[in-house]
Amino acid sequence: MLNQSHCKLNTLKFQSHLLNWYKFIQPLYQKYVPSSIRHRRNIQHCKLDDVLVISLLCWQVELKITTQLRFYYFLQNNIFPKSSLPERSRFNRICNNAFCFLQWIRIGILRQHSNNPKYTIIDSLPLPLCQPIRNKRCKVLTDYADIGYNATKKQYYYGLKGSFEVGSDGHIWVYTLSKASKHDIKMVEDLLRQYRCQYILADQGYLSNELKKKRKYIETVFSKLVNLFDIERIRVQSILGFRLRLEQCLLVYTIKNELAQ
Repeated sequence: MLNQSHCKLNTLKFQSHLLNWYKFIQPLYQKYVPSSIRHRRNIQHCKLDDVLVISLLCWQVELKITTQLRFYYFLQNNIFPKSSLPERSRFNRICNNAFCFLQWIRIGILRQHSNNPKYTIIDSLPLPLCQPIRNKRCKVLTDYADIGYNATKKQYYYGLKGSFEVGSDGHIWVYTLSKASKHDIKMVEDLLRQYRCQYILADQGYLSNELKKKRKYIETVFSKLVNLFDIERIRVQSILGFRLRLEQCLLVYTIKNELAQ
């Protein structure tokens, strides 16, 4: 049922929402994406321009369409004539290549519009790639994933572990991915290499210190990522696809969080 979004009745409404994203992303693209990329060779021959691709990826998150295949059929049936949309494998490559665009814009927003947080909080979030019953049979991303333990749900899972550093301003400043079995403390150095705050709160898994109540703030951020973007149900076949989906969610979260402040 991946192609179930075939109704044409809301085409104008869909196009209006996409246009809003395009207008919002365009100045961010001009501001934060390097000029050498914006003016690269033969860019005028691209079937989908960079701003449109970024807008589509943000809109996909807003639509809560979690698989690239379903999103492709949605666009094919509701937005683009078949002749104007690249074939599916090429569309996937175009989206994957937009990973850096999303990251440049997200980091640019953080650096320019957010003050340095008073403190940051470090914690990890399990990112399963299958249901627990398939832990020992799952073969997805075998070079990057393995079986780890989810202490919150008190169950083992097959997948990755995301370690995040969240500021007191609510923004996710940096993150890193590792195998599910990797201990939290081994990810601290990688996080602090990307961004170091004067005051950092962590749990016993990282620093073995008792924490203040402020640390619970990161649990609220994780709840938003799970409830709004279904971040614990990323189903992809490549690590680049996984990183793309995660970066899509983080960019939309950053934009919405910035607008709310």
